[in-house]
Amino acid sequence: MIGLQTKSIATILSRIDGKGYKAYKKLLNTKEVVDGIRIEVVRVQGDPYAPPSVVKVISKIRAPKWALEEPVPLADWLTRRLYRILQRFSRKIGEGRSGYLGIPRPGPTIIRRSSLEIVRDTVIARIYVGLPSKRRRILGDYAKELLLEKIPKAFKEALNVDYMLDDLRKHVYTWKMQEYVRVKLPDLGLVSFIGDGSILPRKCGGCEEPLPNAVPFESPPSLRITITLPWGDEVTGMGIRKGITVIAGSAFHGKSTLLEAIAAGVWNHIPGDGREKVVTIRETMYVRAEDGRYVSCVDISSMIHGIPGQSNTSCFTTRDASGATSIAASIQEAIEVGAKLILLDEDTAATNILYIDERAKNITKWHTITPLSSLARSMKKKGISLIIVSSGSLPLLAIADTVIVMEAYKPIDKTTEAKELVKQYNVEVHEKEYTLPSKRKIVEVRSLEKPKIKGKSLEDKSLPVPVPLFNNIHLVEETQLYTLLAVVKKAQNYKNLSIDYIVRLLEDQILKSLSNFGNHNPKLGEVRALDIAYLLNRLPIVRFTNT
Repeated sequence: MIGLQTKSIATILSRIDGKGYKAYKKLLNTKEVVDGIRIEVVRVQGDPYAPPSVVKVISKIRAPKWALEEPVPLADWLTRRLYRILQRFSRKIGEGRSGYLGIPRPGPTIIRRSSLEIVRDTVIARIYVGLPSKRRRILGDYAKELLLEKIPKAFKEALNVDYMLDDLRKHVYTWKMQEYVRVKLPDLGLVSFIGDGSILPRKCGGCEEPLPNAVPFESPPSLRITITLPWGDEVTGMGIRKGITVIAGSAFHGKSTLLEAIAAGVWNHIPGDGREKVVTIRETMYVRAEDGRYVSCVDISSMIHGIPGQSNTSCFTTRDASGATSIAASIQEAIEVGAKLILLDEDTAATNILYIDERAKNITKWHTITPLSSLARSMKKKGISLIIVSSGSLPLLAIADTVIVMEAYKPIDKTTEAKELVKQYNVEVHEKEYTLPSKRKIVEVRSLEKPKIKGKSLEDKSLPVPVPLFNNIHLVEETQLYTLLAVVKKAQNYKNLSIDYIVRLLEDQILKSLSNFGNHNPKLGEVRALDIAYLLNRLPIVRFTNT
């Protein structure tokens, strides 16, 4: 049954039936209530081939108290249901995107999204709708079916949780377990936890699904810990302590896979992902070499110094960073905005920033790099932890607090053997003082014309080259890229503010309400302050200075 305001959308569609497509604009901001479900048209496409229109759908939900008390996993679970149900209801009618119904596909992480949010006992969704036409003439009856029949039916089905309570309970439980473990990590002196039985490898490069028949993770006894959850259950696994950890081993034995799982652990994962017991502190940044990246006034003087023609590197600026300078800049940029754990893999890093063989040092006259092997202990004293993947470099083993060797995908604690090896070869590491990066503020922001996300890069006609976002492996869902695009569009507001203040302010706004942040855009997903800083630091339209 259609409620009191039902005439607005239906009447307008009757009046514009058969007219040119642009007459659909009359639907903007119209509302109706169908079976207690409020439908509001908040964006209208200008052409059947343009990005689809957006309809906001609001309804009360009848759900158990234990589910309503955890709106993030409940919203994530409902998002997945709504995504699948809308796929069934979506059917091409006419030309272009006509007849489409959908929301962005959720990935394997449990994050906040603008496509569906929960406020107390109310569900607010934003659904893409391809308003139907044929030869650019409005198909009014089909539009009524989409807006006033299919959407209410799909939404009602998605919100019917009674017959899937066990599945919902598991989803909420998994999220709560990961949240609790993450909160406990600092108290336990840990930066990451990898639960026994986890499946870390993915089905293929770029795949989200776990690898079938993979070797389950089994923690070494010396590093195994047990965490008791508030409701009495226990989880066991390998705890990685604060400080310096080296993951060593031969090729193809799981070193990088373990590091990538640790990086993915900044987000909570859905049941069945395989990594739902892998939990890492949020203040983590995986850093890799980015030859050619833009850098603006970053203090890399602890690591890079004496560059010919640029003696002062306390405000290092370049449009074409090398592997080593890009790594140094990325580390300092992350620490500047609060990173407590830096992840590095020698396969993707510049090895000259990781370590130096002191025995060959005298062959070169200039020494412009102080490697992390010399700085790591000083960084540790300042609260910065490192996890480094290396095939087995002695300078790194010499400074490691923990050495984990991967053998046939199984971790083995070989800290004692590593220390003995270092003694045997009389390895010396010349420790240097690490300096925390200077705080910076934005002094100039130039405008972009029409920035857009293409693949995993930010593009704009005014940019000399696209800004790659794929090097940040913490960005695991397309919705997160579109949140960063929304950040770029607001960039003019950030002038004369410190980057530390900016990213924390934006993170807070995103956590409070993604929908307000994106003006009804269904395509936004939660990002961290570190991810926002990652983008701003690589935008050549933004110029920084030391504060």
